[in-house]
Amino acid sequence: MGLFFKKKKEKEPSVAERLNGTETLYMARRYVDENGNPQEDGIGKGGRINTANGHVILTCGDRDVFVNGDISSVRCGELMSLNGAIFSGFNEVTGKEDTVVVYYAALFRS
Repeated sequence: MGLFFKKKKEKEPSVAERLNGTETLYMARRYVDENGNPQEDGIGKGGRINTANGHVILTCGDRDVFVNGDISSVRCGELMSLNGAIFSGFNEVTGKEDTVVVYYAALFRS
């Protein structure tokens, strides 16, 4: 019977889901200034990526930097160097769209 039936593939976790629990070295916020030039400001050192239960919470030091209650509305992609990731979406902390770059404390391999 298994000859003509395909096995159902398990859903692959998203990049954000794979990064759950990853320790970060430092974080930075990206934005466009009033002249239209891209800028990047450091947020702080040390932190963690938490994506459990469908939420995204980026903590830096002892404070929340990026919070979103719906992981499907957050765009997340790894840097080409694979030593960090970019999280973009609505940030409940700032109350507007936000982009945060995180750099891993150790090279992440799954």
